[in-house]
Amino acid sequence: MALAPAVRAQFVYPKPEYNVSVPGTYEEDPFIVKYRQKFFSVFRGDFLTFNKAYEEIQAMLKKNPNDARALVWLGNGQTIKAGLLRIQKDPANKELVEKSRKTLDRAVALRPDDPNIYMMRAATIYIQGQYWPTEEIPRANWEKLRDDCTKFLKFIGEDRIRKVSIHVRGEALGELGIAQARLGNKPAAIAAFKRIIELNPGTAYSERAKKEISALGG
Repeated sequence: MALAPAVRAQFVYPKPEYNVSVPGTYEEDPFIVKYRQKFFSVFRGDFLTFNKAYEEIQAMLKKNPNDARALVWLGNGQTIKAGLLRIQKDPANKELVEKSRKTLDRAVALRPDDPNIYMMRAATIYIQGQYWPTEEIPRANWEKLRDDCTKFLKFIGEDRIRKVSIHVRGEALGELGIAQARLGNKPAAIAAFKRIIELNPGTAYSERAKKEISALGG
């Protein structure tokens, strides 16, 4: 089974050097990083690694149904599986993607102030926007994506924004820009993309941001 060529797990697939932060600034939860590598392998066609990781997450939730970190990955996996069903034109995709949204919301409700959790919800919502056309995505999805990214950027703050990794700031601003664009707020979307260019010059993030600005007529 092949994934649609246009499906991207992230705003930009990060180069290794994009993951370097100033020590002590902000580090993602190693659990989240570990399962992002395993789950997102599916976008490279590695279904074996993805399915094994999905089973691991399900086993964790059997032991502790309130494990927010496992729940957010369950929601991500449900989105990926629903997307694959959509590619196969299986109508069951609609029920599963809606279940995924509820799973993600439950994970965030358990740990609302954990940026690792709400930003994985954001990343998963972004993935949904890759599988389903905009008109099939609830407006609430884009609002959550906007709000999660905005919350994270406030959490990081101006003092740390240039110290965190290119990947961390690029994804937050990139997904914020996409959310604002989908909500019809072009000035805010363009502002987010311009901020990427300012903070990440000469990177794949700035190149993607320039394309998004051009598409918005900015």
